[in-house]
Amino acid sequence: MTEVATAPTPTARPVGAEPVPLYVWLMLAYLVANMFSGQWGSLGIPVPLDRVMLLGTLTLLLLEPARDRLRWRPVYGVMIFTALWTAWSALTANTLFTSQGFYALLDRIIVPFVMLLVGALVFTTRRRRDLLLKTLVPMGLYLGTNAWFTIVGPRQLVFPRYIVDFLDTNPLVAGDSRAVGPFLTGEANGFTMNLCMFAAGFAVYRFRGPWRWLALVTIPACMVGVMLTATRSAWAGALLGILAVTLLVPALRRWLVPAGVAVAVVGTAAVVAIPTVYELVTSRFSTSRSLYDRANTYEAGWRALDQNPLFGVGWSTFIDHGVEWVRQSPVYPITTVTIEIHNVFLSRAVETGLVGGLLWAVVCLAGPFIVLLRPDRRTPEHYGWWLFVVMAFFAWLVPTMTSPNPFPLPNTLVWLVAGIAGREFMIKRPVRDAGALAERANDAADPAGTGR
Repeated sequence: MTEVATAPTPTARPVGAEPVPLYVWLMLAYLVANMFSGQWGSLGIPVPLDRVMLLGTLTLLLLEPARDRLRWRPVYGVMIFTALWTAWSALTANTLFTSQGFYALLDRIIVPFVMLLVGALVFTTRRRRDLLLKTLVPMGLYLGTNAWFTIVGPRQLVFPRYIVDFLDTNPLVAGDSRAVGPFLTGEANGFTMNLCMFAAGFAVYRFRGPWRWLALVTIPACMVGVMLTATRSAWAGALLGILAVTLLVPALRRWLVPAGVAVAVVGTAAVVAIPTVYELVTSRFSTSRSLYDRANTYEAGWRALDQNPLFGVGWSTFIDHGVEWVRQSPVYPITTVTIEIHNVFLSRAVETGLVGGLLWAVVCLAGPFIVLLRPDRRTPEHYGWWLFVVMAFFAWLVPTMTSPNPFPLPNTLVWLVAGIAGREFMIKRPVRDAGALAERANDAADPAGTGR
């Protein structure tokens, strides 16, 4: 007979009184530092601090004796097989040990898979999840105000300065200035601000006092910032995410029409009143080059897949060899040939074969997004995190279907939040340590989950 350990009856204590392990702080610092991933040299820092912080987080988490344990799910096996299949594809294509191939494998395959597990194992209590929101809110405010300074000014306030240097000196973006943020790409900047914007909306409900006011300021800052990225996938992701959450929450439905009208009026007024914004937005609506890029890569990708259906052309090789499958269309021009396929699912299939593409699709559907079918209504706080996944899904889906979506931070956040929302399905019986006991006591004492 299995002997069940007994524990004293817990008493509720303030959520803020719970001690927070070092690996939680390291994880939060990693998210902030990841905004500058790949740009540390421009900051005069020779070491990729974000990767060091992530390694430290995972090491301390594994050494923690009181951490929860994962419940085995078949999708974990699919994740492992997907990572191995992709690594084998990179090895046979001679890209595994190249900078391009190795970091693509790490940032697009391995790290997202790990983040799903980290979300469930690190952010185990309300206190830790609140800290995550308190990290994303100022992050969104920083990105939103930085976007304004970049496009409208004053540019002297843009930080880091490598953003301005990139826009002023890079011939690839000459005459196409947009809010690229520390990522140096408008799509990653807009994708991340979409996630921070919803985190701020959640924080308005969760917090009181200064944090609530900060969140209220962050929401419009992110909305303006997303507009200034001049990226249609970011605009569509924000619109679909907000619409989905509004329709799912009865209390928000009655605000849908008036809020939509107010945003449209204010947005139109801002575009008309500010010449720089007007020029940026109207030029983006009238440009067709990105549409030609997608069409060319789609057609080339299908040709490559037809010739290499099982194993694909090799991991991270299409950008260099895609020209072999590009053909001049009678309808639209060839704009460039050294770009990736602008659809992640097609890209996976082309580079790693139908097997690799199917594995990736199964992991996405049975991993982070299976949570969408299981809304967690135990408390409003848990339901809020499920709504976060709903919004994150749409913020992720649009760039995934219309671009290579290689961006580390926003993808990390999507998989991380999915792990938080799906925690109850991913872990075994929680370890009966002081933190777990306090969490249960706090849920019992504050079922509304307001964290007041």
